[in-house]
Amino acid sequence: MLYNRAMKQAQTYEKRNIYNDRDSSVVFLIALFLPILISLAFTLIANIISATTEIEGDVISSNIWFLACYSVVMGTAYVVLYLLYNKANKIDYRAINLKMKMPWHTYCVVIVLGIIALFGIQYFISMIDNLLVALGYPLNSASTINPTDAGSFIIAIITMAIVPSICEELLFRGVIFQGLRGRFGDLGAVFVSALLFALMHQSFQQLIYPFILGSIMAFVVLRTGSLISSMIVHFINNFLVILLTFLQNTTSFSMALGGWKLYLIGTILLLVTFLIIYLVDKFYFKHKSKDEKSEKIVYAPKLFYIAIGVSILLFLILEITNIVSNT
Repeated sequence: MLYNRAMKQAQTYEKRNIYNDRDSSVVFLIALFLPILISLAFTLIANIISATTEIEGDVISSNIWFLACYSVVMGTAYVVLYLLYNKANKIDYRAINLKMKMPWHTYCVVIVLGIIALFGIQYFISMIDNLLVALGYPLNSASTINPTDAGSFIIAIITMAIVPSICEELLFRGVIFQGLRGRFGDLGAVFVSALLFALMHQSFQQLIYPFILGSIMAFVVLRTGSLISSMIVHFINNFLVILLTFLQNTTSFSMALGGWKLYLIGTILLLVTFLIIYLVDKFYFKHKSKDEKSEKIVYAPKLFYIAIGVSILLFLILEITNIVSNT
């Protein structure tokens, strides 16, 4: 009698060490609305400051410290979500597979893939942007930190490279990707989690690039068995963007292309990027991967489709609002 009661109590307090599709759906839904709520809060703050100081709201919202605070608050919200969700659902914090012990050559391969991913995709994305402009689509001109000196460069690295690469990865390649593996299998979870990552950006302009990059980041997590690998790729991507912007602002150096060269080079580099990833997978990762296969378990199929439906509906509402406001 006492033994059975003790066993039940032990089962009650035993922590899970794996995520499921319910975890992915709930965390994604919360993460979907967090940026909207925080953006509204910061917009309110900017309006209050503008009303009391007579400074234009656009000037306040584009201020480097204002943008830095937003990024830090957003990242903190993601970390808090991760910690509270794990605690509330009795999930071991190590379920995200944050493994530091990878061979040095695996770190090198991941770093190289991060560099290749940026330079292999950026021209293709520029192609897409040009096509959107040609079709009359209003490109998003959201404020970001534009580094023009050493100080703003360092602030941009901290708030736009380090913070997102850690905080976003905890949720999207940590909880969401891992939780979807039991429902969609390994490769299926790579692309589905990348789709959710793209939908989270809530912009048609920012749909393709996050999907491709999200697929690559989930892929390296799958092959290395460590969330550290996607954090590295994410950081390298954001860091290089900041670095190139800084160089352009301070030295007029630019890698921009136009005309037929953009479309030719953009297409070739994208294909070369996929080829390199395929070769690395075939000749390196498949011989080095120690990741365990996920168990085929589905816990909340309806909740997942609700999450997808809500994200698409929100995406359409924001896109229609963006188009109407720019016409």
